[in-house]
Amino acid sequence: MGAGQVCRSWRRAAWEDPALWRRIDMRGHADLHRRVDLCGIAKEAIRRAKGKCEAFWAEYAANDDVLQLLGEQAPSLKSLRLISCQDIIGFEEEIKKFPLLEELEISLFTNIGGKHVFQAVGQACPELKHFRFNSYRFINIGNREYSNDSDDDDYYDYDNYLRYNKDDDAMGIASMHGLRTLQLFGNSLTSEGLTAILDNCPHLESLDIRHCFNIIMDDFLQAKCARIKTLKLPSDSTDDYGFPVCSPLWSCGIDSDNDAFGSLGTYSDSDDCVYGDYILDSDEYDDYCDPFCYLNGVYEDELGPEDRMFLKGMRMLMRDDDDDCY
Repeated sequence: MGAGQVCRSWRRAAWEDPALWRRIDMRGHADLHRRVDLCGIAKEAIRRAKGKCEAFWAEYAANDDVLQLLGEQAPSLKSLRLISCQDIIGFEEEIKKFPLLEELEISLFTNIGGKHVFQAVGQACPELKHFRFNSYRFINIGNREYSNDSDDDDYYDYDNYLRYNKDDDAMGIASMHGLRTLQLFGNSLTSEGLTAILDNCPHLESLDIRHCFNIIMDDFLQAKCARIKTLKLPSDSTDDYGFPVCSPLWSCGIDSDNDAFGSLGTYSDSDDCVYGDYILDSDEYDDYCDPFCYLNGVYEDELGPEDRMFLKGMRMLMRDDDDDCY
């Protein structure tokens, strides 16, 4: 989006030439997402592409309206990367509008996932070759013992329930048969889920399962992974990982006084997880995420030079085409 900041003629070209908007990258401005309407800026960029957009990357800059507009005006979209876009509810329906998609990222989400969602992706996007699905952190859930007597009112096959849910994402990903690269950071999948992916994605060349600590890399799985050219295992270094790394949460079991969907039990976690200027699970982070704590204005004296330049460019971008500058 920097072309329009150079001079008047470049600004005019940025407005009139859709080719300049084929790739829209709205990442790297997480600190501004409560102060600036990033979704509004994203929609304006999509409109300027006039149907030519082939790549849309958003961090805190996409919601259902943005995806709907993208589906209407970007029929040739090949790359979609969504990071921390928690306001997306209709993903399963909107993804059906991108049949040519080759790359998909869904990272740092808490509301998108599951077998049915990823099966929809596999069916709607037959050209998909690269998929990233990264979690905030790995969370281990302990098993709860129940009576094996099916006549017992308290009977609940909790082991099967947990096993199903741990591999729910994996079973959906297994329907993406054309995958070449797959990154699953901090996922709960087990060895069974990984086996399903390997069996159903025969073209897989790169696999990243760091912090997926439910996987046991025994001889069987090692043999299956032998064909993978680039393999990163659960305990491998995270130095090159692109997001903040949170230490895993290890539960000691589920409180028997709660139902199957209740407490995760106690855990020990000595390291704080920091994202931006906030510590996750802190009161400050809760305030940071609270929609009622949005700032109405932008205080430029609080911004660094790069953010001030970005903000200035966004203001230029949102001007009407009949402005005196054009």
